[in-house]
Amino acid sequence: MKIFLDANICLDFLDSSRLNSKDSISWYMKNKDNQDLEFYFSGDFITTLYYILTQKRKLEVNIVINAINQLCQEIAPVYLVHNDFLLAQKSFSENGFDDFEDLMILQSTSRVNCNIFITNDKKLLKLENFNNIKIQTVKG
Repeated sequence: MKIFLDANICLDFLDSSRLNSKDSISWYMKNKDNQDLEFYFSGDFITTLYYILTQKRKLEVNIVINAINQLCQEIAPVYLVHNDFLLAQKSFSENGFDDFEDLMILQSTSRVNCNIFITNDKKLLKLENFNNIKIQTVKG
């Protein structure tokens, strides 16, 4: 099974002061060694993660870079391609979901054939499903 992690889950892994950090880390630690699971996140989140952790949380740059590198070692980064943009554009006009950035990420999730998209984003959770991808929290 392939699992795609949203930016908010990745931030939970990297910043223990976040509200859902404990649950996200606990879930990942329980599942990371399961050979039947593959984990992905958008490599395009890296700049956002870096910005939030260094500029908003004021964490030391080298610590943040090392933490992001470790994240990339354990969880495969998937980068957006132009076709993700084009499919998101088509979805945007067809399905009424109004968060274009999330649609691009969901298209890349679909491109790598993920089964589950893990997020804490309430708007995304309301979708429940996108292109046969189950959208859920770490709690299921």
